[in-house]
Amino acid sequence: MSLPSHFMDELRRRTSLSQVIGRHVKLTKKGDRHTGLCPFHGEKTPSFHVRDGDGYYHCFGCGVSGDAISFLREKEGLGFMDAVRQLADAAGMDVPQSKPQDPEVAAKRNKSLVIMDEAARQYQSALMEGNNPALAYLKKRGIDQSAIETFRLGFAPRSGLQETLMKFGHQPDEIIETGLVRISDRDQSRYQMFRHRLMFPITDNRGQVIAFGARALDDDQQPKYLNSAESPTFQKKHTLYGMALARVAVRQGLPLVVAEGYMDVIAIHQSGTAAAVAPLGTALTEEQIKLLWRIDDQPILCFDGDRAGKAAALKALIRSLPLLEPGKTLRLALLPVGVDPDDLIKTQGRDAFAQLLRETISWMDGLWEGTAEQYNLDEPDQRAAFWQDIRGYVREISNGQMRASIGDEVERRINAMRQMVRDLGQGNLAIRYKRSNRPSPMAGSRQRLILALILEHPQLMDDFYEQLSVLQFQDEKMEKLRQTVINVISSHSDLDDDGLRHHLNEYGYTGITGSALLKGMESRIRFDPSSLNIDEARTRLSEVIRLEAAKPKSKTSRSPMRRSQPDMTG
Repeated sequence: MSLPSHFMDELRRRTSLSQVIGRHVKLTKKGDRHTGLCPFHGEKTPSFHVRDGDGYYHCFGCGVSGDAISFLREKEGLGFMDAVRQLADAAGMDVPQSKPQDPEVAAKRNKSLVIMDEAARQYQSALMEGNNPALAYLKKRGIDQSAIETFRLGFAPRSGLQETLMKFGHQPDEIIETGLVRISDRDQSRYQMFRHRLMFPITDNRGQVIAFGARALDDDQQPKYLNSAESPTFQKKHTLYGMALARVAVRQGLPLVVAEGYMDVIAIHQSGTAAAVAPLGTALTEEQIKLLWRIDDQPILCFDGDRAGKAAALKALIRSLPLLEPGKTLRLALLPVGVDPDDLIKTQGRDAFAQLLRETISWMDGLWEGTAEQYNLDEPDQRAAFWQDIRGYVREISNGQMRASIGDEVERRINAMRQMVRDLGQGNLAIRYKRSNRPSPMAGSRQRLILALILEHPQLMDDFYEQLSVLQFQDEKMEKLRQTVINVISSHSDLDDDGLRHHLNEYGYTGITGSALLKGMESRIRFDPSSLNIDEARTRLSEVIRLEAAKPKSKTSRSPMRRSQPDMTG
């Protein structure tokens, strides 16, 4: 497919080549360029140069050169169009369609978008006029002025929208086309779709208003939440509330959280702990899961801690089965019963929510435990039905590697359950199994020591960046911290330990130190990382990384949440 030159020029203008390459290579800024070790051949002295201004990279060692598209094709094995789509998605651009769009259809769509944006402006203006119940409601919920402006929240009066829009030159039929004004079946009179409601503009990935969500402000007003009708510009199953803002926050290093409603998304964003999106009053669809994976490989489902929230989370995990690929999955944040993210942040603060996100469970654990709760596992026939269901889910996985890996893990867990029946008998099997199948708090002790040494001596990253980059920690919390440390140090050279902690604090790791990371492990570690000089720390880190890299891989347990960790020696 031939792409218009103006599209390619704009794509290159919006793409930061150093950010694209920085996901694979530690780059150091020097003047108008970045340098690093070439990802295409082994070298010890950096000869790989990246120039953002020219959108061009070149290695003086092996001679390789190119732009962002060629880098993705060579490094990630993407085809040309896949590389273009990935860059366009990150830049918030739509790739031109292969078939030219009908000019009349395009004009009508653009007109609708203009009217929607103007309506959002009118709702925003109405929110700030006098003492209206929408503003009072937002203040009661703790939403600050910055969040109100960021999400363009507004208020829909009972009347007057059509007249206001017509003053801006929009025709009645054009306004009706957007669904903001409707025609009564009873007497053909015109009425506003949204009346006396708090308004939530819904945008596409580029931030253009394509629809509205609206909350009732009177107790007797039904329904409580009302969305725009579907249209050529808005399909619920292809849209997530907050997507455009979340895309930016994820690029800044925040985790991606999927919440249930508008207010949860706004509260999470306002807390600064994560990026957040929400489906629009429906269960998470396959199309929405694909949207999530376009900006984050492991989005976190954070639904309400009640029965309905758990059911919604399990439904999303099951729906993701045919879509799973190596490296692309979902995680679960387990909220207390009757608590949603907004409640948790209000009552316990942002640090409590950040801690919740560091204690997520894997897709496998979520599917296993969510399904197990539907059965009485102390009864043999119920266990058999549970095993049949969980094996059936494995068969729904399309990707062969994922199907084999998860199938192995399922069989390992079933065998463990059989063994527990033999060892323990029938009593309270479900409770005992769930407890015994959780990772030990001591899991990943060697990995904790590696990160503790880096936290206390961040300058060691210059020597061990490549080794730390290729490791993959099986303790999920440690793996997330490893990735965050790499991202922070890659983006900010010459950090001392205080500087590193400052940036980690921005990612939600409040007050983290090497000593805090090793708390409870004093009996196994015979030295304090903070007391070592740089040479002693370098020697220790070299040895621990060597042991971790040489650790034998288990043949029977392929799930990263379940691989046992060997004891660490000091």
